[in-house]
Amino acid sequence: MKSKKYKILSLVILLVISLLLTAGCEQLLDRFIGYEQQLPTPNNEQDMIHNSEDDEEVPSDESDPDMEEQIQEEKPDSPQEPPEEEKPTGTTSVKVSVVGDIMVHLNQLKAAKQSDGSYDFTQVFQDIKPYLEEADIAMGNLETTISTDEIGYTAYPRFRSPESLLSALKGAGFDVITTANNHSLDGVEFGVINTLDKLDEYGLLHTGTARSPEERDRILMIEKNDIKIAILAYTYGTNGMESVVDQEKLSYMVNYLNDISKIEEDVQRAKDEGAEFIITCTHWGDEYVRNPNQSQKDFADKLFAMGVDVIFGSHPHVIQPTEKKTITTHDGQEKEVFVIYSLGNIVSNQRDRYRDSGLILNLEILKDYDKETIGIGHIDYIPTWVYRYTENNKLHYRILPVKDFLDDSFDAATNARIKEVWNETTSHLDNEYLKARD
Repeated sequence: MKSKKYKILSLVILLVISLLLTAGCEQLLDRFIGYEQQLPTPNNEQDMIHNSEDDEEVPSDESDPDMEEQIQEEKPDSPQEPPEEEKPTGTTSVKVSVVGDIMVHLNQLKAAKQSDGSYDFTQVFQDIKPYLEEADIAMGNLETTISTDEIGYTAYPRFRSPESLLSALKGAGFDVITTANNHSLDGVEFGVINTLDKLDEYGLLHTGTARSPEERDRILMIEKNDIKIAILAYTYGTNGMESVVDQEKLSYMVNYLNDISKIEEDVQRAKDEGAEFIITCTHWGDEYVRNPNQSQKDFADKLFAMGVDVIFGSHPHVIQPTEKKTITTHDGQEKEVFVIYSLGNIVSNQRDRYRDSGLILNLEILKDYDKETIGIGHIDYIPTWVYRYTENNKLHYRILPVKDFLDDSFDAATNARIKEVWNETTSHLDNEYLKARD
């Protein structure tokens, strides 16, 4: 009996142990299988490459206040709108000083020639230099071309001058040289190209002739004291020399007044490029006549209607009067305009009455920021006279500002002529808006 109970007890114990062992093995097996499922299956080489993105920590739904505060502190400031530029107030201005024809006759060539064969024109302009240097822009009309020693130098009727003339002009304070006049083609194509090359070399701005179609269409634009000024130049003709120049080149080499459509295009281009004030230099009129003809007046009105603000005339070789008036342009703008029909000669060998004198015209371009206007400000002028004299058996030329030499500095005849020039010029030009500078 006891033996039978012992056997039953033994079987129960074995059964319990078996159940316990079975349960433990299944748990171990489950753990093993679960681990295997978490391992990557190496189907190809790419599966074995470590992917850093898999290592990124998945953010929890719960936010960390400390972390949020830290992020807020590290976050850069949002970009701020730049402060508005302070608009200028009051006024600004540009002073333009302009002279007439710069000529080099044969006696002037002889006077400028030095003992070593070189040429020096410096002395000619020394007396007017202080007045030119006052200007923001000093201008003059170069009524000659620049040649070379090899080609030679000549005077009337075909002017070809040494490049040292440009050195003297630059040294005297000139900034802009206009080249459209009836002597533009005196040196034919070479003369046009060499003149402009040398003007570039001496740092003198220029307009009126060109070396290419692109240069012809380029507007001379000068920005001074926050005012953009366009300068244009044209001539009535070129003494018939146009017939000996290649016609294709002629189409761009010289600006002619009879090409109205091109002038209109130039004025419009200047506006499109931002010009606030347009100056046009016109080579026109009757030689040696002290008053403008009707053609000059009519053409001036055409230019004003296009949008030109100021006209500086040349060619008559004597001074012609001015006109200042209010007009309405083609686009309906009402504005004040100014023209001097002829500035006369600033230097030449012409000794007849009225031809031996000229002037420096000073014109202010005024910009009013408060009124949002740009127009003509103060205008005055300085009468000049070409003093020709002999010293040490050699001719000399000086351009004298007449007002500085009214004190009988020279011989009786010279003193008398200086006083005559003052009276001739002031009686011809002075009016309610224009006076000679004392």
